[in-house]
Amino acid sequence: MSDILSQEEVDALLSAVSSGGVETGKKDVKAQPEVAGAERSVVLYDFRRPDRVSKDQMRTLQNLHEGYARLFSTSLTSYLRTLVEIELISVDQLTYSEFIMSISNPSCIYTFQMEPLEGNAILEINPSLVFFMIDRLFGGQGKPSEQNRELTNIERNVVNRITERALVDLKEIWEHIGIFNPRIESYETNPQFVQVAPPGETVILISLEVRMPNGSGLMSLCFPYIMLESIISKLSGESWIAAMAQPTEENKRLMSSEIQPLAIKVQVLLGRTTITVRDLLQLHIGDILCLDIPAKGDLVIQIEEKDKFSGRPGLVGRHKAVQIKDIYRREGIKHE
Repeated sequence: MSDILSQEEVDALLSAVSSGGVETGKKDVKAQPEVAGAERSVVLYDFRRPDRVSKDQMRTLQNLHEGYARLFSTSLTSYLRTLVEIELISVDQLTYSEFIMSISNPSCIYTFQMEPLEGNAILEINPSLVFFMIDRLFGGQGKPSEQNRELTNIERNVVNRITERALVDLKEIWEHIGIFNPRIESYETNPQFVQVAPPGETVILISLEVRMPNGSGLMSLCFPYIMLESIISKLSGESWIAAMAQPTEENKRLMSSEIQPLAIKVQVLLGRTTITVRDLLQLHIGDILCLDIPAKGDLVIQIEEKDKFSGRPGLVGRHKAVQIKDIYRREGIKHE
């Protein structure tokens, strides 16, 4: 018998081994329990691209910018006077060099600061989307440019206003994390000239799709990890939910504007005393009643008939007045 197998026999043997029809002869009793219960998927880990932001923090960023998409779509609809829909496409973490390579040249790239955070972030608007908006603002129907070119000075001033509106809405959304002041730092058209992080640094890329009646385009936000490192702990789900329960500065301003026109009743008590009905009926003009507050003592100031402050009586010009000194306290209890 020949020891050399033909090609047909080799193919048949390999097919039988792959289907389990032939035992390979490799038996390891100790390895059987591990193999029997382990149909596990193996995930490759690239040490050059470590996941520095956890999945929980990525979900928080996703929820945060879903709200940003809704808010900015409302602002653009009002500004462009046409229906604008913005949808969050993805929230990814990648290296800065990969992000730069994904940007077309020329493009509309703004670097901006978010004081008090250190470093710069990027707002990039696809050129096709930019020319849609420019044509709409200049009285057109919103049509794309026939060629991809750099913006003129007039067109750039128009886009600057849109970018400033985008940063105002970004500030409002991020108020649940902290008080930041986004401010445009520079403008560039060539992505190779934009350097806000080292090439291998991890960045968070927020991709948004902007849709209008006659077209659509992409807009992206890029946050370097080194910029968000000081507040990354606030991006956990629990911290974000707790922050959502707190009123933002915008809500405080709205509440203040609603409360200011309200009229409230303020009165000052000179003192109290207790007399009988008999003494009350015998009172005459000129009679003196002894009150429980000394002549030089603090008076009680009431707001809507509730004791709130203590103060001293006086005069402002010819008008009687009272000076508030402190929160009113009774028996060690502070009323607020």
